[in-house]
Amino acid sequence: MNINKMITLAAVAASAMAAANAAEPSITVNSAAQRWPWNNKIDVTYTVTNGQDRATGLYCGLEFTITDGGRSHVLHGYTVGASAEGDADGTTHSVVLTAPSGIRSANCTISATLFTTNVPSGNDYMIVNLASGEIYYEGLMDTQDASNARYNVAEYKEGKMVLRKVPKWADRAELPNAAALASLSGYPTGDDVNYATTNSRKDWPTEKDYYIGVFMVTQKQYTNLGLSNPSGMTKAKTGDVVAHRPVDTVAYVTHIRGVTSPATSIVSSSTESRFFQRLNFRTGLYFDLPTEAMFEIAQRAGATTAYSWGDDPEKVPDYCICSENTGGTQAGKNYTSAVGSKLPNDWGLYDTAGNVWEWCRDSATLNNLGNATVDAFTPASGSTNYRIRGLGTAADSKTTGGFRASHRSYTGNGAGWNRSFRVSHVVED
Repeated sequence: MNINKMITLAAVAASAMAAANAAEPSITVNSAAQRWPWNNKIDVTYTVTNGQDRATGLYCGLEFTITDGGRSHVLHGYTVGASAEGDADGTTHSVVLTAPSGIRSANCTISATLFTTNVPSGNDYMIVNLASGEIYYEGLMDTQDASNARYNVAEYKEGKMVLRKVPKWADRAELPNAAALASLSGYPTGDDVNYATTNSRKDWPTEKDYYIGVFMVTQKQYTNLGLSNPSGMTKAKTGDVVAHRPVDTVAYVTHIRGVTSPATSIVSSSTESRFFQRLNFRTGLYFDLPTEAMFEIAQRAGATTAYSWGDDPEKVPDYCICSENTGGTQAGKNYTSAVGSKLPNDWGLYDTAGNVWEWCRDSATLNNLGNATVDAFTPASGSTNYRIRGLGTAADSKTTGGFRASHRSYTGNGAGWNRSFRVSHVVED
């Protein structure tokens, strides 16, 4: 963004509804300041009054408009702070905006507008439009179950991807089951009963927010980035949408991300052959595979039991696609199934065990995840073998230990019918 260094960004008040009625939602931009050293980041503070009321079903979204010499640039979708749940009216919120290129005028203003929506404001969910690359955010509905119902539909398995926020440990009160975390010193991983030497119990007091896919990447989402579908599991079966199955037969290097670090930085071409390079080019944001720790934190959703739902292996078919519920075979292999076919965990993530394996960003060099001295966001590196999680597949019986939350393994770069992945994004300050 080319802006005169001396620019002053004026604050402008705006409202979505008539100001005559004091009970109606309104918003005021209090301040806007370009970051030093001068770049395209603008820090904005604003105040919302009567912006959200869950009891009456009133939800307001929020968009900002930068006006420069008569030209307007709308930055919409970031709905954090539209009187976020629990905030008293008049609470000051802040947001960092990324201004578009070409803003040159020294007479630049920022205004804000509220608009009614059918979903609460907030940033519990990140939505990625695969066609346009647009990214926007939505809040948790009245309950986690209500949000699950909102996103477990075709729209978020085809043209859009939905990611769930895992807040930094200090902000864990945002989670629907925050009370279950009260006795812990961080998000739990590991299992001293079954994996004492390979994945012992560890709590991770994370210092960054991150987002992780509610679903594995589907065959339709993969092809919506202009990539050819490599999947072998394409034979139809009753009650299942093939396009909504996890994309399979994807190799870590060839199809997903490559091997260099950072492998998935935003690239200057839309014709790259790997998924994350395509996605990052289209969105302008950095997405990647989750690390092992990120995956298991999200998979467990605060649970310290053998499985994300407890210790009962008889419930595997309720949460996982396994040999008992796969519904037939293709070329001698059990069918995979559409994502979201079984129950989610407590944070609304589906298929974190069963169906197919999932690639993680770590190499196989870290012997015991519980002994890791680095943070949850730094992958192990140095090996040509890569970690896979979410073990236990459509080919495995419910009694297989791989359905446990802490089971881990690794393999080479090769593709196979039982390998897929989900996306993640770490929020950097």
